[in-house]
Amino acid sequence: MPTQEERLSTVEQSVVVLRKGMADIHHNETILLGVMEEQGKDIREMKVSLAALNERVGTFEQGVQDRFEALDGRLGTFEHGVRERFQALEGHLGTFEQSVNTRFGEQDKKLDDVGRLLLQVLDRLPPS
Repeated sequence: MPTQEERLSTVEQSVVVLRKGMADIHHNETILLGVMEEQGKDIREMKVSLAALNERVGTFEQGVQDRFEALDGRLGTFEHGVRERFQALEGHLGTFEQSVNTRFGEQDKKLDDVGRLLLQVLDRLPPS
């Protein structure tokens, strides 16, 4: 069994080791607190930057949406104008087609009349 002096010496050595361990723990804790404080600052800065970025993206998005709405309005007007012009062209083409058909009909009638007259003339000719 160890003597009281040996036991006391062991306790003193243990206290020295424990003090060194406590000093190391305190040192590391101080470092970690400093790192956490810096990270907290970084996080706050990131939140501010993110809020500014969100605002800019929102403004940009609204601008893009406004421009698309303006384009939609202009394209709608353009489309309406093109549609009206095509309808007018269809009307003109329909009138032109009707006029051509009427003239061809008249020409067909004249050709039919000429054909009948030729047949009548040929019928009257003596056989050769």
